[in-house]
Amino acid sequence: MLDPVKNFLFEKFWLPIIDESVYYNPYNTAVYAILFGLLIIYVVRPAIKKMDIEVDKNFVLGFTPFIVFGGALRTLKDIDAVNTIFLETPFIYLLLFGTGLSLLYTSKKLEQRTEVSYHRILAASGVILTVLTLPLFQIRQPLAMILFLGITTLWITVGYLSLRYVKPEFMRWDFTLPVSAHYLDATSTLTALHFGADEKHVLGRIFIDIFGNGGMFILKSLVIIPVVVYIVRNFEGEEKTFYIFIITLLGLGIATRNILQTIGLG
Repeated sequence: MLDPVKNFLFEKFWLPIIDESVYYNPYNTAVYAILFGLLIIYVVRPAIKKMDIEVDKNFVLGFTPFIVFGGALRTLKDIDAVNTIFLETPFIYLLLFGTGLSLLYTSKKLEQRTEVSYHRILAASGVILTVLTLPLFQIRQPLAMILFLGITTLWITVGYLSLRYVKPEFMRWDFTLPVSAHYLDATSTLTALHFGADEKHVLGRIFIDIFGNGGMFILKSLVIIPVVVYIVRNFEGEEKTFYIFIITLLGLGIATRNILQTIGLG
């Protein structure tokens, strides 16, 4: 009776953790998304409120370097620089959320003693942590970095001109930051696919199968842009900023992981 359940749990949840060749599936994707949401709602938001921290532009910008660190940390497992299950999904989310909240708490305490804004201390901490991981990486695919920077320059130019002359009302940080984070994700995915990688996420694989290596740009345009526009137009204050922060986190973290993994694997 229990054997089919054990086999299902092993195949759909545990095997993708211990075997890098096994991709995400609809079951673990859905469960991880639910767990991520519950963690945000019932752990992260209450903890931030308890610290009496306002979720505003400074909060998001202060955390941005830490998001890059999270992507870099996950990549260390991909390139076998560090071998531990705690850097696998979903365990790495617990690790990063715990570390992030600890840094946030410490930054707030230091703000009270030094009069330096907590978001500057938090940002500096994220930068330092990211820099500490860099010696563990090697650039083995310089052409990947060139391709990544070239595509990024292209969509930044097109995006800037489009916003300036077509939608100037969206020339604002709470639109450009989350959208740019996910376009970086799409760019890193295209670059990785060009150098022989495979897309592991279910929805991404569908769009890539249909539209080719650039399919992630179509996916991001159809999903992320409308969601961000809806949030910007229909929410205000901390609630809006928190949603923008989560969307930025998801895009920038994965983008960092993808590009570092691609340039670090020869």
